Amino acid sequence: MGEEEHFDCLIIGAGISGLDAAYHLQEHCKWASYAILERRANLGGTWDFFNYPGIRSDSDMYTFGFYWKAWQSTKPISPGKDILVYLREAAEEQGILENINFNTDIETAAWVSADNRWHLTTTTGSRYSCNVLFGCTGYYSYETPFEPSFPGQEAFSGKIVHPQKWTKEYDELVVGAKVAIIGSGATAVTILPSIADVTSHVTMVQRTPSYIAALPEMDPWANFVNDWLPQNIAMRINKWKAYLQGALFYQYCTRYPDAAIKEIKAGMFAEVSSVMDREEFDRHFTPPYNPWEQRLCLAPGGDFFRPIREGKATIVTGHIDHFTENGIQMKKGNHVEADLIISATGLTIQPNFPFSTIKVSINGEPYKASTHLIYNGIMISDVPNLAFIVGYTNASWTLKADIASMYFTKLLNYMRKNKITKVVPREDPEANVKHENFSGGLSSGYFTRSGDILPKQGDKFPWKGGVNYILDLVQMTFGGFSTDSLEFEMENKKIS
Repeated sequence: MGEEEHFDCLIIGAGISGLDAAYHLQEHCKWASYAILERRANLGGTWDFFNYPGIRSDSDMYTFGFYWKAWQSTKPISPGKDILVYLREAAEEQGILENINFNTDIETAAWVSADNRWHLTTTTGSRYSCNVLFGCTGYYSYETPFEPSFPGQEAFSGKIVHPQKWTKEYDELVVGAKVAIIGSGATAVTILPSIADVTSHVTMVQRTPSYIAALPEMDPWANFVNDWLPQNIAMRINKWKAYLQGALFYQYCTRYPDAAIKEIKAGMFAEVSSVMDREEFDRHFTPPYNPWEQRLCLAPGGDFFRPIREGKATIVTGHIDHFTENGIQMKKGNHVEADLIISATGLTIQPNFPFSTIKVSINGEPYKASTHLIYNGIMISDVPNLAFIVGYTNASWTLKADIASMYFTKLLNYMRKNKITKVVPREDPEANVKHENFSGGLSSGYFTRSGDILPKQGDKFPWKGGVNYILDLVQMTFGGFSTDSLEFEMENKKIS
């Protein structure tokens, strides 16, 4: 093993969160040395990892993009390749790229109170240490997507692929093939229109429908603002217009679900009424939950509905009985013919959240996520000198990344000013905080399946939060730095 390399801060992950964290460190903690440790050979995280057809943002780019680098396209929902180019430009322009250590896979991370440092070891034996650690690896597992087994799937003569494992081989296999997509979430809604023109036919096999909103492919307002106003002003207007539009619609859906259901379904029916009667539409487009209890799927330009109107795609709603040699047998008796099956069945949450695959210990004791509480949606109880980013589920990911990064830099400056070497969120036993499963405010399967392994959230501030951008913005970035429920150590003396 070589000599241990020390930094004030280490950022784990060079996706959109890691780049945002690095920008804020450079901007607000110029005194701090830092590096980003990225296990892949490229930056971009999700946008470098996923290769399935049509991969795109599932929220508008005016709020998903960085506030410190303008998103200049008038496409609010944009392809993954465009996002990857944007992220690389951002890293190069801000000098972040030179601070990224690629192909650096952290195997272990150990907090040692004897020196109040994190000590990290890679799979190749390289060693790093830091005063504070910033986890920016997202929340889903790269290694293990959710792949439920179906009876008889070994009898299927074609190939079965999860979108998370998509390679160029499958780009070729879909051409001229009968393709069945299992699932009805954002991934399935994205893939279907992206392959419909090259396949023989596409069938989306769904157990339960999703709400799908057709949005304009281009934003004329953004185009007008970009043409007539200075870039920095146009960027702010586009961001706040997009955020407020989304936030108001979210509030409308959660406060007046019956009216929202009627409105969303009317929009969907208008897209397919030329090829479906009302009875068939209700069978395929009536989710058993209210809008925004799960994420709303977006279809720019109504692209999801076009292949259905053109007869290139169909929807089958019901339960799968078993796979056959040539497709999928449904419990209702109908058979879906397929040469290739895409199992768009969802994600799996990291079992060691927010540390991804890293084996973590605190003074020799193994970290077990489910025994800890999430503090302010940014830190973990009883875990020293750590912050992490997990984005909003009802708004763009990057809005929360901004808040977490600003909070983190405030914390670092506070610690430096007061000569503090250790900070730990501590739950007050007398506060009677009720522990609840962390769900991000959704009932989506990947959260409900992971309730027993994720850190918990509380039922009161500061152990509950991270789901309301405006509230978080006011509480965590404006004004002074709150030390509520934080325990500090300074020169071997504990303060709180």
